[in-house]
Amino acid sequence: MAVGYTSLVAGEKFMSQMAAASRLLAAFLLSATMLVSPLPAGAQDLVVTESITSGSSCFVFRESRKKPQARGAVGHASFNQQSSVHRKNHLLIASLAQKRRNAAIAKRKAAASAADRRIAMSNMLTTKAEGFLDSGQTDLAITNYRDALIQNPRNARASEGLSNALTSKGIDVAGDHNSEAAVPFFEEAVKLDKQNDVAYAKLAAIYDDKGDNAQAIANYESAIRLNREFSTLFTPLGLAYLDSGNIDKAEQNAKLAEAAGVDTPDLHYLRGVIFFKQNRNSESVAEMDKAIALDATLASAEYYRGQAFERMDRPDDALIAYKRALEIDPATTSAELAIGVIDYNKGDYNGALVAYQNVVKAEPQNYQAHANLASTLRQLERYADANAEYKIASGGIKTADLYSEWGFCLGKTNEWEKSVARLQTANEISPDAIDNTNVGWAYYNQANAQTKDKDDASAKTNYEQAKVYSEKATQLDPNLDAAYLNLGSSHNALGEFQLAVDALNTAVRLHNGWAIALNQLGVGYRGLKDFSNAINTFNQVVSLDGNNTVGLFNLGEAYYASGDKKNAKKTNERLKKIDPSLASRLDDIFSGKVVVDSATDKIKSKIPKIPFP
Repeated sequence: MAVGYTSLVAGEKFMSQMAAASRLLAAFLLSATMLVSPLPAGAQDLVVTESITSGSSCFVFRESRKKPQARGAVGHASFNQQSSVHRKNHLLIASLAQKRRNAAIAKRKAAASAADRRIAMSNMLTTKAEGFLDSGQTDLAITNYRDALIQNPRNARASEGLSNALTSKGIDVAGDHNSEAAVPFFEEAVKLDKQNDVAYAKLAAIYDDKGDNAQAIANYESAIRLNREFSTLFTPLGLAYLDSGNIDKAEQNAKLAEAAGVDTPDLHYLRGVIFFKQNRNSESVAEMDKAIALDATLASAEYYRGQAFERMDRPDDALIAYKRALEIDPATTSAELAIGVIDYNKGDYNGALVAYQNVVKAEPQNYQAHANLASTLRQLERYADANAEYKIASGGIKTADLYSEWGFCLGKTNEWEKSVARLQTANEISPDAIDNTNVGWAYYNQANAQTKDKDDASAKTNYEQAKVYSEKATQLDPNLDAAYLNLGSSHNALGEFQLAVDALNTAVRLHNGWAIALNQLGVGYRGLKDFSNAINTFNQVVSLDGNNTVGLFNLGEAYYASGDKKNAKKTNERLKKIDPSLASRLDDIFSGKVVVDSATDKIKSKIPKIPFP
């Protein structure tokens, strides 16, 4: 199968975007509250070291505060002199005290007068700001409200007015597309007025639109908590929970919306997706039908109908739904991807090719679409193009399946070193019998290519590697026929004919009538000079398939090596009718122009078992 053909996952992002867009219908109704910031902790709460006592003072007695005072020696002055000094000091202190009191009174009067003036100015600016706001001059309103709060930070009327003005400004900045540039206006608005449900709800819509489910959920819930009349917000809140993966919360809000009498396409869509997630597919289709009846532009609803139909084994209906989604919105790449999957799975590779090419054109970073396209190109035997797509897909998909398919296609373009590397990666991700078998396959074929280039030393090394991985595969899965075939082929290539015969007999036992394994088994017998078994084995191949050119060649050569030149010639006559070129080579053997060394010069099967359909 192709790599990860579940198009549902690829469609989730699209679903979120479509759902978020429809939720904005209620945005102009909104009104919200302000997050309560915790009071700053006192210094004593934060610092435990006594030497740091911010905000406190402390007197420390050097000794006990109850220690008696010392009675020092004093001179004796006359009573009259002492009394005079006391009286003068008393009068001076009294005078200074009165002066200080008079200064304090003056300061209080001045402060009271200034405070009155600032309060009055603040109130005047507030009234002025309210007029600007009422006439739609939002910027001037904001400026005057801010000036009013500078004059009197406790002006609650100005704080509430500024919160409303900022909300109005935020709505203008957000526009129809919920621009994130509006976020600072709404955030300040809820700080100024803890009851501003509009600002909370609009913040929720913006965060929802940008895919920040956590912030969307928090702000939707604040808005609903402040104003239960906003029953329309239960639906976008449910959709946000749905996008975050919390199906229970999504269902809970869908029920609240339904109980409040909401009957919108969004609510039916929400219920349809919930049913789909719960594998209640017929109910999902019914809800999506209701959503589409209320809003025929819901491409996402058609997409989910298609998904549900696929689960119900109704691919034709699914295909119709996906095509409708594309008609509604040509940018519905998730539907295009799903069409590609259906076409691929029914063997329409050209149809799948078109679908996947459309997806990657619209979404160059859609790694799943690139992987699916690569598999399609592999099926169409466009291996070089497939390799290019696998390379792109590997930027986001790191699975054994992808690297295994890629390694196979690299082998088909004779890039064996790269093939080995990709299959090694697959084996590292999933070190099972199949992946070990495939690594053995690549090493074996790389060695064949090196033999052809007369690099015998490298070839021998890689045949040995092929043997190691193939043998490990047989240990991991004693019933994997391909592993025994690869192992037997590697033994044959190394001249280890008895080991080859043993492995290949197991392969044939596991896979009865497997021509490719029988051919290799015959080569093994030929290597042992057991011509009787070799001829018998090759005859089995030819009996299974009279046009098997490799079998006919091997049979003719085995007859000749056994001394039966009559049957050798007769077999070659059959071969000439199918493959004159190969028959000519057999003639060269008969004439002595080519000397056959059974240990090194033999026909080798190149592909033991293609691990993919």
